[in-house]
Amino acid sequence: MPKTKDLLSRGWLEALVTAELDRHDPAAALASLPADVRDAGSPDDLAPAAKLLVARSLRRRRLDGAAPTEEETFLEDVRLHVGLILDLAVLRGGDFDPWRRRAEIAAMLAAASGDRELAVDAHPGGALDGRAVSRAMRVAEEGLRERLYPPGDPVRGLPLYPGHVAVQRRLLSRVVLGHHRAGRLDPAALERHAAYAAAESALLAETLAGLLAAAEPVDEKALAIRQDQLAWLGLPRATLKAARRAVATPRAPEGIARAAPERVRPFLAEQVFLGVMAARLGGEAANQWVERFVAGTGLDTPALAAAKVEAAAQHGVHRVWFDALGGKPSTWKAFTREWESATDQLVERVGAAVTDNLDAIVTEVRETGELGALLAKAAAGGTLTGDERRKVRAQLIDLAKAVPALAIFAAPGGL
Repeated sequence: MPKTKDLLSRGWLEALVTAELDRHDPAAALASLPADVRDAGSPDDLAPAAKLLVARSLRRRRLDGAAPTEEETFLEDVRLHVGLILDLAVLRGGDFDPWRRRAEIAAMLAAASGDRELAVDAHPGGALDGRAVSRAMRVAEEGLRERLYPPGDPVRGLPLYPGHVAVQRRLLSRVVLGHHRAGRLDPAALERHAAYAAAESALLAETLAGLLAAAEPVDEKALAIRQDQLAWLGLPRATLKAARRAVATPRAPEGIARAAPERVRPFLAEQVFLGVMAARLGGEAANQWVERFVAGTGLDTPALAAAKVEAAAQHGVHRVWFDALGGKPSTWKAFTREWESATDQLVERVGAAVTDNLDAIVTEVRETGELGALLAKAAAGGTLTGDERRKVRAQLIDLAKAVPALAIFAAPGGL
């Protein structure tokens, strides 16, 4: 991993890729993948595993310690890009040649960054072309920095960054899957992948613009900031022009939802829920906008429940539940040591529990009355009093009685 002070120096991506390949052990990497990822699909059909790996890579795990710097966050996002390529390669199987894998990484990152011609030249379908690989690495370095740095969103801007990273990683996964299916990078397929990602990004920007506009009026300064954010998405000129109009005057929520391809609707719903948490939106107008958008997607109850759980995992809102239990520092210290390895299993367990028991949860939350209000208060940054914490603990225990799989939330020190 390059030092953060060298981030803007030429060659930082080469250093990062070299470090990842130096410590990469294919057998150990395969063994460390969760069973559900290893069992998803097959070496000839990696799409189910890719979907799981992308979702897992987007979830937040840091619960304590100092907040990462912009450089650290950026490097971690790029490292997760490289990790996705390496994980799919070990699931595919075959011999591990570090130099060929380096060439594949450079080619696929360059393709995802927009230089499809150079990516095809650098791909090691036959003999390695060292000069083409080095050029692809430099192009990918610049493209990643332009697309993902600095991380985060400007004040009064759209809560766009998490969804933007997700779109970029989904694009990369499609590039990698194409490579494994065909043994090469097909220019026509790369162009289709890029167009699909651009359409996703434009819909995401319009969706979030509509959500924020429903919460409060948009003045000229806020609109200018949001228009500037669009340039960061790397959209083709015609798509960018249309996106600027859409962000300035978003369609009705139902219209946006129905315009999205069915495969994109769960992603947009997830980003709407995440945007509500990130921007701390409330009020009747914003709530009604979300309800109308959700209705427009046509997603069923389990799909919406899954989108909400994934949004919470990406935002880190799970900390609200943990804080509400009044854990002691010693409990936090012990718990966070296990969080890195437990996060995915916890999220998927909770997601399944919520999906399978949604009616019981809704009924119980209604009957417990204050639980939703108190958790909302904590999620908005408010501090719960000792009495309020005791109420939350008691009501979570009641909730766990209705849905035993959620007992993890009510176990003091056993989180």
